[in-house]
Amino acid sequence: MKFFRELEPDIHLGVGALETEQDGRDWVAEYDALLARGRAMVVIVREGDRPQPGAGKPMVLWMKARKAELGRLVAATVFIFEDEAERQAMELALPGRAKASPYPMVLATSEADALDKARQRLQTAGTAGAMA
Repeated sequence: MKFFRELEPDIHLGVGALETEQDGRDWVAEYDALLARGRAMVVIVREGDRPQPGAGKPMVLWMKARKAELGRLVAATVFIFEDEAERQAMELALPGRAKASPYPMVLATSEADALDKARQRLQTAGTAGAMA
């Protein structure tokens, strides 16, 4: 995969620059492949890995179309913000962003912190699934 690297089972790190519309379509295809597995998962994203406008359009349309599936299978997206000021700004923006998101969004200070939080979210998702 070009845009996702599995760090641990069902924990994926978003990688690669999303610059063009083709990048956005490729990202969508890869994310579809992850969802097709039908298992709870967590995606970790670094603070600087925001898609450029060209890549964003197919991604946004895809996310709107897959909202229910994303809500069911994505235990969380964990955003790594090593810079404290950036993290605080995101903390302030998070409640508004959470309203539009079908899955929980979590902030982390490092990749190690993100992995810990991802493991916790997967464990919680597994427990919830077992109870359902």
